[in-house]
Amino acid sequence: MVRTHPLHADRRGTALIEFALLLPVLVALLFGMLAYGQYFLLAHSVQELANDAARSTVGGLTASERSQLATNTVAVETPHIAAMPANRVTSAVAEADGLVTVSVRFDASSLTLFHTPLVPMPSPTIERQAVIRVSSAS
Repeated sequence: MVRTHPLHADRRGTALIEFALLLPVLVALLFGMLAYGQYFLLAHSVQELANDAARSTVGGLTASERSQLATNTVAVETPHIAAMPANRVTSAVAEADGLVTVSVRFDASSLTLFHTPLVPMPSPTIERQAVIRVSSAS
């Protein structure tokens, strides 16, 4: 068999080699977009949950009633948030100087995309706070 083209001019297979070199980068980008997209969705959902719980405290007359209103709001709204199991959500309510602070924490360590070895992920514990001023009854 006689070769009619010199070896350095032969371009067959270059697309396959380029694809093999770029495939890991493309896969890492895809997993990164999925994982961080899910993280941002969960972080936003936790913040909205904290905001709603803080707003619900306005109707309370005492500190214990405000705390109960916030806890009930978190319990009622959590099942309606996709990809957020209710047993992984905790909340805390603190009140000082006329301010009510509602903290909501979600443990996302059980979610699959947080264990992607291709992309470094932030902490799987997402905690957000909302603060609202309550008027003192005189």
